[in-house]
Amino acid sequence: MTEYDLDIDDVRWYKSWMTSQELLSYAENQDELVQIIWSGNLASRLYNMEEEYLGELQSQIDRGITDETGIREILSDAYALKNKRSWNE
Repeated sequence: MTEYDLDIDDVRWYKSWMTSQELLSYAENQDELVQIIWSGNLASRLYNMEEEYLGELQSQIDRGITDETGIREILSDAYALKNKRSWNE
């Protein structure tokens, strides 16, 4: 993360963006979105999401599911989103 000048807040922003894209995909199925929110599933997923995500990435590396190239791609995407944030302009 240091190589990409990212901190935990940048990972939180990246995960927030990813989650927003997922939620927007429910436009045609609002009942399912309501169920996700109502059930507490969304709240559970958002709790410590950045730390959970980093742990999952580390687990994927450890199990050989992803490699350095995959991680660099994710970090590059996170860096691009960081630079698009309005307070960075």
